[in-house]
Amino acid sequence: MKPETVIFDMDDVLCRYDLGRRLRALARITGKTPRDIRAAIWDSGFEDVADTGGYPDPETYLAEFGQRIGYPITRAQWVEARREAMQPWPDMLALAARIGAEARLAIYSNNGPLTKVTLPELFPGLCDVFGEHYHSYEFGTKKPDPASFGKLMARMGTDPARCWFIDDKRSNVIGARMAGLKGHHFRSRDKLLPEVRALGFEA
Repeated sequence: MKPETVIFDMDDVLCRYDLGRRLRALARITGKTPRDIRAAIWDSGFEDVADTGGYPDPETYLAEFGQRIGYPITRAQWVEARREAMQPWPDMLALAARIGAEARLAIYSNNGPLTKVTLPELFPGLCDVFGEHYHSYEFGTKKPDPASFGKLMARMGTDPARCWFIDDKRSNVIGARMAGLKGHHFRSRDKLLPEVRALGFEA
């Protein structure tokens, strides 16, 4: 059955995400070392807490981010570093746009509130294709928890059996399937295309 809704992950599906580049950009901005920034933000569990709703608004999140790295980083600086880590894949955006001519499209990403509100700045081409984007912090839990997909389905008002989810992490795809969605473990566009066609989409 052809899905009525197709939901894409963002990082490493529609763009390449390079944490090393982000750390180096933050180091240039703050004067801290990439290792210290990684320890303060990613290795500390801060981002996991943010992704699950621990910081409900962008201002609270950014203030805590700055406190942890010991530098009063601005929103514009945070966006600059996050954007530097993202290399868009035009061929994947084009494929998504073709699918979007035949199905409802959405993004579902494990991210906090600042990513959501700055997405048009971080990834302008994405917002040209995807009118809907959802982030795990909105649901108080994140992928691969099947409950996060249940909450996503409720927010979207759609039937999971009519949804197809595409993610680069196998565990996230398993979580989606447990919640009743169809799922594809993304490794490359070439490996995705046969399933796109098998489900009845033009590609």
